[in-house]
Amino acid sequence: MRVFSRLVFAFAAFGLACGGDSSGTGGGPTTIVRFSGDSQAALTGTALPQPLRVRVTGANSQPSVGSTVTWTVLNGTATLGTPSVPSDTQGYASTTVTLGATPGLVAVQASVTGIAPVTFGETACDHPMFAFNDTLPAALATSDCKFNGFFTDFFDLNIPTGPQRVVLTMASGAFDTWLELYNDAGGFLGFDDDIDTSSTNSQLTAILVPGDYLIAPSSYNPLTLGAYTLSVITQPAALAGCGIVWVTRGVTVTDSVTTGDCVDSTGGGRFYADAVALYLVAGTMLRVSNHSAAFDAAIFLHNGAGAQVAANNDSAGGTTNAFFAHPVATTGPYLLFAGTNDSLATGAYTLTISSATTLNAPPREAGPQLLPLGAMRMPKGLTRRGWRR
Repeated sequence: MRVFSRLVFAFAAFGLACGGDSSGTGGGPTTIVRFSGDSQAALTGTALPQPLRVRVTGANSQPSVGSTVTWTVLNGTATLGTPSVPSDTQGYASTTVTLGATPGLVAVQASVTGIAPVTFGETACDHPMFAFNDTLPAALATSDCKFNGFFTDFFDLNIPTGPQRVVLTMASGAFDTWLELYNDAGGFLGFDDDIDTSSTNSQLTAILVPGDYLIAPSSYNPLTLGAYTLSVITQPAALAGCGIVWVTRGVTVTDSVTTGDCVDSTGGGRFYADAVALYLVAGTMLRVSNHSAAFDAAIFLHNGAGAQVAANNDSAGGTTNAFFAHPVATTGPYLLFAGTNDSLATGAYTLTISSATTLNAPPREAGPQLLPLGAMRMPKGLTRRGWRR
């Protein structure tokens, strides 16, 4: 098992210290300590996911109530939400931090008059723009942002028109690569580890709607350093063979089922389908249709372990088009097969994945934010075995 979507943090446990009282019997302040928010990382120009929080205590480690905590940026660029705040009834005080435009280390000090201050060390991650049809030499280094033990670079990618198919390739002779893709709100979209069983390079293919995206190249193993190249090429929005193509909601693809696509021979027939991968969030609704004038269309949805969770042949009596609205119960990667209900059938079809995340309204998906609380661990690949069953 290996962490995917590693842009996560091991947050310090929140809670109230035992033995305190709300009357502030600790008297004047004698000690200030970091409670949570140290050693975070986020993109330049964004807020740290967790506020910085300290606890001020007095005699016998009792909470010091009303002590003025002053927050100061000592190094780097950042804006503080509350530069000065009194400690509460349990001795806690906090402030939010929005990182500036300068990448690198950011030091923020919390101080109370008369006692030794404490300093928080944060990291602002650079995310330069990546151009289409370009190859960039880069390297994972100790100066990069580190998430859960993995050094990670970031690059912005803009899709001006679409749907657009992009192929992201990360290659290295120094280490086993790992590649992730996010939308502009930090919602996870897809990942890739090995191009095939003979390569440790990564290649993520996706069909994207217009918008801003974030490419996150990293390594399969933690604490890995070394040189790599990253390339981005554009292609027509199409599916081909039985390769995994990640898609976003709101995509419509017109393609054809061929004998070179995914094939299922269970049950004595021979059924063909194209495969697309989606990262779905629990509590949302996935609405998919497959229309074809060439064959009896069918759609099948599998979770990351290969279990079928939804399927449809005819959306209504008298039609051979397929449609389902599936309530997503578990956050994670899924495989969607757009295929035929008839053995040996081939031909053109149109696959539509709605942008709507509920049955009756199309609000934007509330995906997991960049640096969410909690880590998700997944197998290295998605299984395509037995996709009709």
